[in-house]
Amino acid sequence: MKEPIPIEERNDITVDEMEHMSLPCRADLYNGKIIYRIPTLAHGLVEANVAWRLGNYLDKRPVGMVVIGVNFRLWIDRSRESRAADVCFIATERVPKNKRCFPAMAPDLAVEIIQPDDNIAEMMEKAEAFLQQGTKIVWLVFLSKREVLVCKVEGKRSVRDVLTADSVLPDFALPVKEIFERLDR
Repeated sequence: MKEPIPIEERNDITVDEMEHMSLPCRADLYNGKIIYRIPTLAHGLVEANVAWRLGNYLDKRPVGMVVIGVNFRLWIDRSRESRAADVCFIATERVPKNKRCFPAMAPDLAVEIIQPDDNIAEMMEKAEAFLQQGTKIVWLVFLSKREVLVCKVEGKRSVRDVLTADSVLPDFALPVKEIFERLDR
């Protein structure tokens, strides 16, 4: 009997197949190959800080939902490609009815926490993929620099003071220092 190929060595995995897998951690699917992203404690803390602040905003203004680690089918015609973002916002009118599968869409806002050993070029490509498929804003949060690169179709800018997202979240303001709260304790 032939031994099954370990999942880490396969390059023929489809989004449909991945959707039903029990993976050990968050992962993207690149051309049929699962690429794991294993978060550190610092990553998890920053992710929680961003999600908590977005959640507080949405408690007062229920204009959508915030989700963590959701995998998105960004390309309907690419059965072996999907991307997961650390934190996302989806506007109410765009929330899929079926919440038990990878959404076939791009979120309105995607947040990626960049760890010091992440490949910056790959993370920029991932941000571009989200933007090309309809995400309005991507925040790349750099742990080592304690700054956020705000990416939009029309351009990118570094932010160290206050994050806003008026085209997606009117009147939302998040001081960048709050993203990194409790990181040094």
